[in-house]
Amino acid sequence: MIKNTAILLITFHSFLLNAQVGIGTTSPSPSSMLELNSTTQTFVPPRMTNTQMQAITTPLIGSVVYNTSDDALYMRTNLGWENISRTSNPTISLNKNFPGVDTAISTSDNNYTNFPLNTSEITSITSSVFTVIGNGQIRINEAGTFIMNAAFSVENVPIGNRKFVIGIYKNGTLIGYPTRGTIVLSATDTWGSSGTLVDNFAAGDIVTFKYVLNNSGTALDALNFNIGMAKLK
Repeated sequence: MIKNTAILLITFHSFLLNAQVGIGTTSPSPSSMLELNSTTQTFVPPRMTNTQMQAITTPLIGSVVYNTSDDALYMRTNLGWENISRTSNPTISLNKNFPGVDTAISTSDNNYTNFPLNTSEITSITSSVFTVIGNGQIRINEAGTFIMNAAFSVENVPIGNRKFVIGIYKNGTLIGYPTRGTIVLSATDTWGSSGTLVDNFAAGDIVTFKYVLNNSGTALDALNFNIGMAKLK
């Protein structure tokens, strides 16, 4: 009896190691563990929001979900969650116009101030790749190479010479200046500047956009602030 039981267990274990499973077919390919065959029904992967997808703990490489926030199929790779049905580059844009008198420009000399752009200023976003987490701060959810553009303009820069800077930070460390220089005006006037920077980011990195405009602490009126990012590869 014991011998027969052992033979049955060995035979069943061998079947588990070598069997192919077919749904809608009685002869699945020997090269497949699971083969689905139908002309009237579909295979439906797990469906969830981007927030739910990002919250999955240590997903296995090769995991697949349908992201309902982006209406797209995603696969987990060693770079993070990748949109495998993507037809265009992931982007984010934040913009705010400041009509009238606002004194929104911080002007303490040589003081870096975050761009005053938050979730309410989002004009477009690929939410699986970018998350706005604070003023001028964006979390990168998918590793890659990104191009960044930043711009701001002021309505009432006073006469004289004034230092200006746009700086971009990665996890709190300055990585570059899209633009910087000195404003030279012979009369109070409207002024603005913009610049572009390219860098690599890992999933989870925090990008912060900051500016400097020296005016000895006397606030000035903002005209416009803008941030744009796109994933190149």
